[in-house]
Parts: sequence; C-alpha cells; structure tokens
Amino acid sequence: MAMGSQQLAEDFGQLKDLLELYPNISIVKTDGQPPDNYEIEYNLRGYIKDNGSAVSIGKSHKIRISLPFGYPHFAPIAKPLTPIFHPDFDPAAIRIADRWQQTPSLPDLVLYIGEMISGNSYNLEDPFSPEAAEWYKAHKEQLPLDSLNIADIEEASAELDSLVDDTFASLGLENDSFLDPETPVDASEIEHIRNLMFQKKIFTANKLLAELPPNADFPDRDEFQKNIGKIFQKTDQLFKLAEQLEELGKLEEALEIVNNLLTIAVDVPAIDVLHSRIKQTLLVTQSLSKSQKKKKEIGEKIPDCAPAPPNLPPPKITKSPFRASSFPYRPLLALTLILGCGIGAISLYFNDQNVLSHSQADLLKGQLLIDKRQFDAALETLETAKTTLTDLTILRFRKHTIEQEINALIATRDLQEGLKGRVSYQGEYILAETANSLNELAVLTNQAQILSGENKIAEALTLYRQGLEFADKRGLSKQKVELKDTIQSLELRQALSLAEQAEQGKNWNEAAGAYRKALKLSGNIEDLGTTSDITHRLTAVSFRHEMDQSKKAFTQSQWQETIKFLEHAQQAMTANPNIATDKERQELHKLLINSKLYLTLSTAREAYQQKKWDLAINEYQNALTLLATEYGKMENTLDDSISKIEKTLMLVKLTQMQENILIAEETGNLPAVLAHCKEIQKLIRSSTYASEPTIKTVMQKINEKISKYQEQITRDERIAWLEEHYEEIFRANYPTFHGSKLLQPKAVFLKKVGNKTIFTISCLERSQGSSSKLELNYMFDAATGKWSVYHGQ
Repeated sequence: MAMGSQQLAEDFGQLKDLLELYPNISIVKTDGQPPDNYEIEYNLRGYIKDNGSAVSIGKSHKIRISLPFGYPHFAPIAKPLTPIFHPDFDPAAIRIADRWQQTPSLPDLVLYIGEMISGNSYNLEDPFSPEAAEWYKAHKEQLPLDSLNIADIEEASAELDSLVDDTFASLGLENDSFLDPETPVDASEIEHIRNLMFQKKIFTANKLLAELPPNADFPDRDEFQKNIGKIFQKTDQLFKLAEQLEELGKLEEALEIVNNLLTIAVDVPAIDVLHSRIKQTLLVTQSLSKSQKKKKEIGEKIPDCAPAPPNLPPPKITKSPFRASSFPYRPLLALTLILGCGIGAISLYFNDQNVLSHSQADLLKGQLLIDKRQFDAALETLETAKTTLTDLTILRFRKHTIEQEINALIATRDLQEGLKGRVSYQGEYILAETANSLNELAVLTNQAQILSGENKIAEALTLYRQGLEFADKRGLSKQKVELKDTIQSLELRQALSLAEQAEQGKNWNEAAGAYRKALKLSGNIEDLGTTSDITHRLTAVSFRHEMDQSKKAFTQSQWQETIKFLEHAQQAMTANPNIATDKERQELHKLLINSKLYLTLSTAREAYQQKKWDLAINEYQNALTLLATEYGKMENTLDDSISKIEKTLMLVKLTQMQENILIAEETGNLPAVLAHCKEIQKLIRSSTYASEPTIKTVMQKINEKISKYQEQITRDERIAWLEEHYEEIFRANYPTFHGSKLLQPKAVFLKKVGNKTIFTISCLERSQGSSSKLELNYMFDAATGKWSVYHGQ
C-alpha cells in the first residue's frame, strides 16, 4: 500500500473521479498539497436542527474530513460544519470508526456519510445524539429522505471528456521539444547530488534534482527520486509523530523520535526548532518534578460503638385462686338418666349424617381423581365411599341412592378405560402416555401459533422446532409430519420476508440468498408464492445485484469487472425480460457500452506507454468504431469526445512515425527518413487538426526536416554524379593529362551561392612513374540544371 504523500495523492484522484458520477456531492475546499483536509458539500435532503429550533429538513450540508498522521491505518476525523440532526452526528464528530475498519477507503467514506445524512444509514444503539435516535425511531417510516444516485449515462460526454483526454499532455507531445534531443547533464552535478544524499542532506539534494531540466536524463535519476520519495514519507511521519507526542506531554519519547529523524535527514525544514523546543521543555519539566515532594495521607480510624440494650425484668405472672362450691346430687342424677336416652338417639343421627358426608365427599373426590386421570386412586376412593355407607344406622334408607351414584361413576367409560391405561383425547381413547405427550405438544404449538399470528416468525419457529424434536422422541409420527409442513411453511414465509426487507434496503446479495433459500423450501406450498414466482423474484434481485456490483466496479475504473457483472445481468434479463424496467434496460446498455469504451481506451493508453504503437492505434480505432456504432443516433452529443479520440489517434500515429524517423536517422538511411517525414506531412495535411497551434508546430519542424534531408540527399546525389563522371570532367578541362591515369576521385560540397551549388572535386593523376593531385571547383546551377566550372572564390 502506498503511504504518505503518494497515498494522499492517489486518494484525492480517486475521490475526484468518483464524485464526477455523483452530482449531488462536491469538494468545496481542500488544504494541503496533496490534500489532507477536505470540505465536502452534500446537496441531499436530511434532518437539521438549529439551536433551540424544531427539527426540519435541510437540502445542503457541509462536513470536514481530516486525514490524521498514520492514515490510512488510523481512521479519518469527520466533523459537521452545518447543523445535522442524526443519531451518529455530534457537533464535534461523526461516528465513522467502525465503517473505516470494514472499508478503509476515502471515496467510500464520503459516499457513506451521504448515506447517513439522507437517513439510509443510522445506529440507534449507543448513539452520539439520543434525541436524534428517538426522532429517527419515531419517524422510521419516513426514512430515507433522499438517495445517492449515479449520474445518468446520458451525461456520458462529460465522462468521456475526462476519461479520454489523451491529448498532447497525456502523450508528452505538448511542447516544442517533440523532435528535440535530450539535454545532456554535467557529471559533476550528479556527483554533487550523490554526495548530498550520502551526507543525509536529502531536502537539499531534492531541490538540486528538481532544478535539472525536465528532459535531462541520466542513469541514476529514477533511483534518486525513488529514494528521496521514500525518505520524505518517513521524515513526514516522524515529524508529525514527534509533534503529537509533544502535545501529549510525552517529551522523552518525542525527543527520541526527533533524534531518529535526524539520522535519516539532517536538513528537514524546522527540525532544529522542534528539537530545541522539546529539549528545553523536557529540562524544565524534569526540574519541576525533582522539586516536588509527595505528601502522606493520614487516616483516622473511628471506633464503632453501640449501647447495649437494657435488661428488662421478666413479667410477673399472677394466679387467681379457685373456689369450689357444693351442689345437691340426687336431683341431678335423675335428670341425667332422662336426658341420656335423648342424647343417644341424637348421637346416632349425627353419626349417620357424618357417614353420609364422608361418603359424599369420597364420591366427589373420586370424580376429581377421574378428571385428573388418577384412575386407580379414583376407584379406591369410590370403593371406600361404598364401604363407608355400611356404618349407617338411623339413615340407612339413603344408602341405596348414594350407592347407585357411586356405581354409576365406577361404570363410566372414562374410569374403565382409564384403569386400562387409556384416556379420552379428541373423541377417542388412547394410551394415557400418548395423550400426555400430545397435550404437552399442544402447549408448545399453541404458543407458537400465537407468535406466528403476531408475525414473530423467528420465535414461532423456535417453538415449532422444539415441538418437532419432542414429537420425534415420543414417536408422534402424524404430528411430526404436520409440524414439518408447518415449519417449512414458516421458513418459507421467513425467507420471503427477509428477501423483501433486503430488497427494500437494496441489499441484493442478501436478497438473492434469501430467495434461493425460499426456492428450496417452496415445494408444493401454494399460498405464499409458487416456485415460478420465487424464481422470478430471485432472477430480479440477481439482476439488480449484478447491476449494483457493476456500478461499484465502474466507479473504481475496473472496466473488465464492470463488463463481467453487466453481461451476467444481461443474461438474467434475456432469460426473463420482465425483471427489468425500460429505464434499467437502457441503463445496462449504456453502462456496458461505456465500460467497453473505457476498457478500450485504457488498453490503448497502456499500449502507447509501452510503445506498442500498432496495438494502441488499433484500440483507439476500435473506440471510434464503438462510438459510431452505438451512439450514432445520439444527436451528436458525443462529437467532442469523438473529436478528442480522433486527435489522440492521429498523435499516436505521429509518435510511431517519429520513432521510425529516429531509427532511420541512427542508421543514416536518409531516403527512409525523408519517406517517414512525408508520411507525417501527409497525415497532418489530411487531418482536421492541421490548423491547431501545436500541430502546426509539428508540421513546421517536419517541413524543416524534409527540406534539410531533401537538400542533403540532393547534394549526395550530385557528389555521387561528380565522382562517377570525374574522369570525363578532368580530361575536358585538363587536356594535357589525356594520357595519364586518373584515380581516387573525391567530391566535397563547398558552398551554395544563390541557385548555384559549388563542389570541390579532386583525383590522383599518375604519369611516367610520378603522381600528382588534381583539383577543380565545379558547380551546379539549379536554374538551368547544368554543370560548369566554377571560377569564383
């Protein structure tokens, strides 16, 4: 991962590219070069609340994002600059740390804050603003207030403008040095820079390196710049860390960091000031620390006291004396005998009443025991009731009636079946153990049914599954089948509900997973949606998931990934045309064409950088063909983009031809140089961009080259003619050497006067064993096309 300035620069570029697709978010202001502070404006609907005012909806909001030391390992610091009423917003901060841990991306964070402002994302647990959390909870049905939309593809000409700007600047052809050679560099300058780096004077070395001409090249330049860049990143980190430690009062640690920094670079700006300040502050702090003394705290222990309770004298107990009296006995004895007979009769009556009461009580108890399914105890109690009736004396006439009631109850089917271990359950007699199991199961299923009716599907499923496990253990096969059907139906209902919720939240991947589960569960269940209906929904969310993924890949300039997602979406739409609206079809088509276009342009640019001219030319031509094919009916909305690509294509061709010229020059093949120059001349003349200043400059240089090499070729041809016809020339002008041998001809260009080109021609004359050099000035008159002797000087 890139760090320091490089990381900041890359993030800035990615953020700018991303926000071109989101017209409702813009960068208002930046600080730093590259920026480490951003002021972002969101033109979205979101809740606001000024001091003491009511909650309302605002349409414009501003926040500041600061990138701290240690970024991106440490999360950015976000602060609202305008009043934003949101559970995760505080006047001094915005809750973003959790999001940064999941996705440490500045462009993604800027979009996420927009989602927060518009009410698409908020946290009601442990909020920054409890008041806002209560408001959002109470107005949940009104959220979200707005959405972040990618700019329509109809605005593609603006996007193309930014993506295909391969003009002179991107190709490095923007200045007049297009055909100029590289500027040489003095070896002593390079050695001086190398010595500075050895002495750790990195900032001084960088300054001298930057002062060298841009087109100056030497073997170590890239290595120097790479090393300096790494050191700059490290010193920047250490400097900021030292300042932070100083602010926290960790002076010894800060001083150590500064010392470490000085071992890397000794000429860091302001490092001496920082080092001196920290050192002086540390000395003062140490002096104050030594002068302070610790105080001991003296604690006083207070004893706990409690008065003893008073001893109370025991209460006095007094006894009252009994005084007996004397009565006459004989009258009392007679009276006692008379009353004895009456009391005996009364006693028998009350005894029979008691017997009847016990028997009636046992009869009722027996009925209760039958209701409780305690059949053996019920029979025993009823038999006891019958036995109790044998004790009747005076009231024996009531025995028969009560015995009939007891016998009737003993003869009931409930008791008789119960004694055999069978009980009545839903109109039939079954084993008591089975009935008990069914009753226990009914308790679970009834509660589950209530929860299901309240749409508490998860809780209901928990109880139904417990019931299924219970039925399996107790061998309740019929109920087990019914429970499986009910659970499958509820799971399908739950899956469809989760899928719909995920759709509403545009969580397409989650929705697709839920629909796949629903499809698996659907079977023959008709009331909650047929298999074909679920399949249709699954295809629709899969389509939208692929579209969503393609848009994310598009914003990150991942063209091949974008095309892959879009082609999957297109396959889903082809298989089921009803899943997409007309607008979605148009969006898919335009996004696919744009992705293919940008991939083509990206491939072309990469090929250009690698000097693969034929591939670059072919890809730019493919881009033009794609535009002509797909956007031919767009009412010339992309004329500017087409024009730029055409111009770029011409410049790549010019670059290829220029390289051919350089190769021909190196081999001294002047006819080939001239031929390539004329190709460039022809290309520019046939182009619609010939009148542009930079193209005119290129044309001028090419014309000069053509003139220069044409003249050189003409001279070479004339020199060759002179050397071929030298003997004829010398014998015509020097008849005395008619019998001599003429050898080793050599013609040299002398000068040009007007239309006349003057050459010096020489040869070696041998006659009678001696040799001499002959020399003659000969000229060619371009006006007449004739050769003659030149008599001038």
